[in-house]
Amino acid sequence: MNEIQAIINIIDQKPFISFEQAATMRDLLMGESTYHYQVELLEEGNESAGFVVIRHSETQEDLATQKVIHERKDDPSLSSDKEKNEHFIKQPVNKVYHPALRTYFLYIPLAMVGVFLVFFAVELWMFTLSLLGLNGFPGWIDGLLLIIITQMMGGAWLVCLLSGVLLNYYGTALFIDRRGLTFKKGIITREVTNVRFDEIRTIGLRQGIFDRLLNIGTLEFASSGTDDVDIRFINVANPAGVKAEIEDIIELYRH
Repeated sequence: MNEIQAIINIIDQKPFISFEQAATMRDLLMGESTYHYQVELLEEGNESAGFVVIRHSETQEDLATQKVIHERKDDPSLSSDKEKNEHFIKQPVNKVYHPALRTYFLYIPLAMVGVFLVFFAVELWMFTLSLLGLNGFPGWIDGLLLIIITQMMGGAWLVCLLSGVLLNYYGTALFIDRRGLTFKKGIITREVTNVRFDEIRTIGLRQGIFDRLLNIGTLEFASSGTDDVDIRFINVANPAGVKAEIEDIIELYRH
């Protein structure tokens, strides 16, 4: 393991006096982070200077994966590589991918329109009337009712935007298990596509300039039985990493 950061007591900028203090900090950091931490004794010359918390480059998930692989190799009950692989692939694999939430940041200006209509309806109408050269609403117009209607329209606009984001996010998902890929799209009307691992012919990755700035992209899965793309999953966060992860799973579970 490559040590990349030593953490000391932030109060006095010195190593922790006791192991218990350092262990408490270690447990707190591991609970709030994906990295692996451990307590080590810091020595200056031949004397102990206290304890520090070391953060390692491997994440907790990496270490868990290494442990499973190590146990697979050292299991005496598995006499051959084939049996070891068959034992390993029995481990449950259930992954779910949704579109990246950051792709919806373009909705922010639209949402601000709804916020403005709800909270600044009076100022909006006063400004509009001033542009028309009027000091107030004409007697034949119920100004209060018009303001309420404007606020209701803004609220309805916000609800529609939020509903669209939630429906698209939770209604679009790529599921991976030991059998293969399942792509589901839609909530009210749903489209479901299943592709087994041994049917997958190619996995394509498409990214434009804007996508690369946001680190999103489109993954395309084509099976050997068709000439077209079976699954097209757009707005995937970290698409290169997801593609590599899926390829590793396919290689492991392909029969």
